[in-house]
Amino acid sequence: MEEMLENVAGARQVFERWMEWEPEEQSWSSYINMELRYKEIDRARNIYGKFVLVHPTVKNWIRFAKFEEKHGNVGGAREVYERAVDFFGEEYMEEGLFIGFAKFEEGQKESERARAIYKYALEKLTKEQCPDLFKSYSIFEKKFGDRRGIEDVIINKRRFKYETEIKQNPLNYDAWFDLLRLLEADGSLDDVRDTYERAIANIPLVASKKGWRKVHLPVDKLHPVRRT
Repeated sequence: MEEMLENVAGARQVFERWMEWEPEEQSWSSYINMELRYKEIDRARNIYGKFVLVHPTVKNWIRFAKFEEKHGNVGGAREVYERAVDFFGEEYMEEGLFIGFAKFEEGQKESERARAIYKYALEKLTKEQCPDLFKSYSIFEKKFGDRRGIEDVIINKRRFKYETEIKQNPLNYDAWFDLLRLLEADGSLDDVRDTYERAIANIPLVASKKGWRKVHLPVDKLHPVRRT
């Protein structure tokens, strides 16, 4: 009503009192949109800063960053993404935030920044937490990566597939050996040893030890028998 009467200051006071009650998201959006109608970018920015703390979802932080980007504040958008990463920390990381951040950097022609964001998130998140992140990273490397970068994506994709199969059935020895062959070709020795030990720990529940022997035999490659 105050705004309809062209009393913008009065409308602002009403909104401010309303926001003290920390209302639903739509109310904050209405306040932001009112300020934008009057080209009050700084005021809208300040409201966004409060909004993301009252309703702290990844979606809302990304909205804040896109607001900054839309109004030509690239540095401000980057700062919002960085604040969001700090806000959620490692305990509450979500792949959507890093996808948004990386795509923002890609849009700014900052491919190395985007790559660093993807790799950081892939290192910190579990495989189950980031299927869409991995897909986005794969597309990114196909667009901007060199041959080795693309090979790494393919290898990681295969590793993700084998690890998923093993998680679903720890006695799937075909998946274990596919994973081991992959790691022997491209992984570190410690990684290979760790994977062999994980495979050996899964003793079959059946009387036949055919699969069990299949897992044990290649360990000699890592621990050669000393002959006298």
